Amino acid sequence: MTHKQIIREVKAGKFSPVYVLHGEEPFFIEEIVNAIKENAVDEASKDFNETVLYGRDVEVSEVLAYARRFPMMAERQLVLVKQAQDLKCWRRKDELALLEAYAENPVESTVLVLAYMNKKIDGRIKAVKSLSKNGVLFLSDKVRDYKLAQWIQGYAKDEGLDVEPKAVQMLADYLGNDLRKVCNELNKLKLVMKSARVTSDDIEKHIGISKEYNIFELQKALGRKDVEKATRIVNHFEANNKNNPIAMVAPILLSYFNRIFVYHGLVDKGQSAAAKAMSCSPYAVKDYASASRLYPPVKLAKIFGYLREADRKSKGQGNSTTSDGMLLRETVFKILH
Repeated sequence: MTHKQIIREVKAGKFSPVYVLHGEEPFFIEEIVNAIKENAVDEASKDFNETVLYGRDVEVSEVLAYARRFPMMAERQLVLVKQAQDLKCWRRKDELALLEAYAENPVESTVLVLAYMNKKIDGRIKAVKSLSKNGVLFLSDKVRDYKLAQWIQGYAKDEGLDVEPKAVQMLADYLGNDLRKVCNELNKLKLVMKSARVTSDDIEKHIGISKEYNIFELQKALGRKDVEKATRIVNHFEANNKNNPIAMVAPILLSYFNRIFVYHGLVDKGQSAAAKAMSCSPYAVKDYASASRLYPPVKLAKIFGYLREADRKSKGQGNSTTSDGMLLRETVFKILH
């Protein structure tokens, strides 16, 4: 099941006796955990029927002791283990056997949640197989860069917002794949917008991302070797240095030119295959294809050097006098010429 399906079932009062939530993306795990916490146990009985434990502080035997208790004057109890990856049982066969035994015969009036954060659990472990068979095993994968704009569009739609493609791309480029930050910004928009339609003007007004002077527009200007536009954006960045530090700009541009470099080496330059290889939106492939004609691999190798040097200097390595604005101006000039 997807995280949305799990949340829908939880909100409908359909609970599994065991949830094992694992993977590299904490956002989806946190969303499921929050939904279970809000719906599994009535607010009035949480003191008696909700137990929150931390993997580093407990043994699996303690977790199972809590799980085997019966709820007090309620339909069910919740036992939530946060940071479950820190449980010692994953490295101990005898303790895994205890977990497997519980998984084979879980207490139906208990909702046991293991939140295994920031990495994948070993699916070959027998206990994990048993937990999956009698419960829910959910893998929380990162949203890859090439799918980020699509994910933002879908999430916004679920929240009742119709975000135009340019506005979606602005959010993706400015916020990256920090999904919690993306959702917080979309929630802000829901509060202030008078209509469901969200344009780039709305993003600029309410989130503070300039539709003309942002890293996405700078990338486009560099990709077309539009010296005039690139210069205007650099001037704006220099005047608003706190919002556009070189330490933020350089890695994003490095990623942009790296995608152009990858495009050069592709055998299959079709939209879908190229988007996956470059970790970008399929809609952006034609722009990278166009930029690749202006930036051959030899020039790209030099650009990587310019950007790494600017990043080092912005952190004070071999530089004590040049401002961020001047570093960016110098770097952009070298890229364009």
